[in-house]
Amino acid sequence: MTSSLSFSHHNHSSSCCPIIRLATSEDIRQIADVLTYSFHDFGKLTGWLYPLMKMGIAEDLRDRIYAHNSDYCCIIAVIPATTTEAEKIVGTVEVSQRRLYGWTQKQKFPYISNLAVKKEFRRQGIATQLLKKCEEIAQNWGHDNLSLHVLAENKTGQTVYLQNGYTIKQEETNLYSLFIKNKRRLLLEKSFSNNPE
Repeated sequence: MTSSLSFSHHNHSSSCCPIIRLATSEDIRQIADVLTYSFHDFGKLTGWLYPLMKMGIAEDLRDRIYAHNSDYCCIIAVIPATTTEAEKIVGTVEVSQRRLYGWTQKQKFPYISNLAVKKEFRRQGIATQLLKKCEEIAQNWGHDNLSLHVLAENKTGQTVYLQNGYTIKQEETNLYSLFIKNKRRLLLEKSFSNNPE
């Protein structure tokens, strides 16, 4: 499935020069750390929640990686090891093929989730590299578009996606979001069939 893809992409324009590659089971602990700190805030009174949150995220991620599903990839951005420091995972994203909504739909579509970059490595183009790898995978699966959701209140995330060619298709609401406004989600899509590569 991904054997024809190159997963040793370097970003020579970035000061940290990450490598983009597929995640393995050995990466789960570090990926869970990136996701936990990216999607949750921990203060002095809530810091004790961190190990519990990280454990839950790691278990969910482990289930997906160990399933060896050909419709799923977890991709990471890695700063290579040096003589003084170990390899460091600084970003991650997941892409999968999902069924269209509805009981009778058979068609699958590529969907991005859990894009996260460590705070100290943001604004260096790492999210863009991860998104480009998702596009490559989607094309390898035979698609020419990608979909994702972002919270309506997540202006930083929206900016990243819009700058990378995604457009807002609709604002989704459900019963939960009617009562908690910051849970409203936006559906974004990108078509890259006509992109010159």
